[in-house]
Amino acid sequence: MTRYPSGHKERTREQIVSAAARAFREEGVEGVSVGEVMGRAGLTHGGFYAHFRNKDQLVAEACGCALEQSTARLIDIARKAPPEERLAAFIGAYASPAHRDDPGAGCLMPALATEVSRHSPEVRTAFTGSVQQALAMLVRLLPEVEGADRTDRALALMSGLAGAVMLARAVDDPALSDRILQASRDAFTAAFAKG
Repeated sequence: MTRYPSGHKERTREQIVSAAARAFREEGVEGVSVGEVMGRAGLTHGGFYAHFRNKDQLVAEACGCALEQSTARLIDIARKAPPEERLAAFIGAYASPAHRDDPGAGCLMPALATEVSRHSPEVRTAFTGSVQQALAMLVRLLPEVEGADRTDRALALMSGLAGAVMLARAVDDPALSDRILQASRDAFTAAFAKG
């Protein structure tokens, strides 16, 4: 029996989840087999069941991983801006051509929301948890507005941003796609990020 160093199984599992998070955002959950995920992770298909009960468990974990990866990038962009410009920087980065053109590194909401709605309760619960974490982060970025509920405002902004990126990816007219993003950036910045 081959002995592996301490932590090998945990690192291998993280490697699989990270590869799955990217693959699912790029190709969709149904568009990627377990064998393809394992290949992207540099592993053989046979090792999958040493780490996961089934594909749904992998999808559930990949949702959390995808959120952590994309949120870290977007928050880093926001943190580099002056405090009063952080929300505008976040909106600009989210509704950008770079985000639209790299779904594998982007937010899981525009990439997987419609597909996840048809998955198992385990997957939907994990996705919901990821959305709630993103919502909590966005609430912290929103300025106080008298008489307005910050959570409701964050829900509207998150839904609008995810929808804008989803629509911009779906159309086959590059000029229209760019216009969707620009119009969304302008409208959301004016509505949410102007003091």
